[in-house]
Amino acid sequence: MSFYIPAEVTKAVNTGSLPPGTGYYAVEITKFEDRGVLDRQGNFSYFIHLKFPDGATTREIGSCPFNADGEMAPALAQMSEDARNGKIAGMVGALKRVALSSGITEDYLAENGLNTDHLVSRTAYIAWLGRPEDTPKGTKAYGEVNAFISKEAFDAYEAKGDKPEDTRQFPWRREASASVSPNNTKAMPAPPKRAGFPPPPRG
Repeated sequence: MSFYIPAEVTKAVNTGSLPPGTGYYAVEITKFEDRGVLDRQGNFSYFIHLKFPDGATTREIGSCPFNADGEMAPALAQMSEDARNGKIAGMVGALKRVALSSGITEDYLAENGLNTDHLVSRTAYIAWLGRPEDTPKGTKAYGEVNAFISKEAFDAYEAKGDKPEDTRQFPWRREASASVSPNNTKAMPAPPKRAGFPPPPRG
């Protein structure tokens, strides 16, 4: 037999490469996926899919106060203005960091707003925490995006050969830390009592 697989198909399919170890990476934003459910706070929820230079992929979960039509999440509409503005600022701030990382400017955002079409297929830069090297055998643990960073910061870290610090508190790390905690160390035994001087002789 013979076959022909179209180029767009071979490009889209990866061979199951695992995400890389901890480091700074340039990644492609391949798509935003509507999760089809609200998050625990009643906001719209999505996955952002990212592709590493070696073809490995990952996805990060996030929340957004507005849907594709610009309609506000029902839970936000029921909040006081101050509470609502605080929630919106947090979620929009997270998405703005993705946009700025991908080269979209503050001026552009101020004039045009932001939607997923602005972000898909763009290159962003991330501080990536890979699967921990100290993961016990048989334990599931995954990598995650620690932060979206600017191209300038990425270049600086690359030039110095830096890696992000992994301070994640996994259960096995907490257990190891607790085992050497000062509260769990045995107290030193008290020194032996010295014999006192004998009583003076009676007159």
